[in-house]
Amino acid sequence: MVQLKWWGGACAVAVVLAAAGVAHASGATFAITAEGAKLGAPEDGDIPKYTLKVDVGQTVTLAAQGMVLPRGGNPAPAEPDAAAWLFDDAAFQLQPLEKEKADKTKAVVVLKALKPGTTKVRFVGNILGYERKYDVVVEVAAEKK
Repeated sequence: MVQLKWWGGACAVAVVLAAAGVAHASGATFAITAEGAKLGAPEDGDIPKYTLKVDVGQTVTLAAQGMVLPRGGNPAPAEPDAAAWLFDDAAFQLQPLEKEKADKTKAVVVLKALKPGTTKVRFVGNILGYERKYDVVVEVAAEKK
């Protein structure tokens, strides 16, 4: 009986500590970045929208890094609960990630542009219970001759 009470108390303390960590954060978000092309500033709206210009055949790496926004402190990287990049398979070809040290705070996708036109790449993620969506509107120009 004593062991059961001890485990119950230990579980209660663990729950309180976990809840305190989440309650201390005043918010959480994702920082969207691109390598291989210049990412435009986000446009505000229900879903923040970035712009990106690439050429057919060009490869671009998109990353979404989870960020916790503590009260009175600086934003800090954090591992997201869930993260996914959604894109049109006809417009982009998924490329393998480089074999480097994986950063668990980032969701990364490497895409190669296949055809000219304008298309959207969407990021959907969840961090500390905050569900976030971001759009990257990609303008793919025809190959330069």
